[in-house]
Amino acid sequence: MLSDFSGQNLRGRSFKGQNLTGANFNHADLRGVDFTNALLKGATFSHARSGLQYYWVIILLGFSLLLSEDISQVFLY
Repeated sequence: MLSDFSGQNLRGRSFKGQNLTGANFNHADLRGVDFTNALLKGATFSHARSGLQYYWVIILLGFSLLLSEDISQVFLY
């Protein structure tokens, strides 16, 4: 299956369990994409952007700050 996703904005898309053999993801925005159990043999990802979507980064940073505040309270008292 040769699919061309090059240069596309695929943020948050799910490819769960799909056969993406030989797919082209070059220069695509893959932030938050779910490739769980996807077949990616021979797929290319040159210069693709990946990672968490921005709102997840903000949520995780906020949670980390709250957690660090709770931990510091335990050690300071």
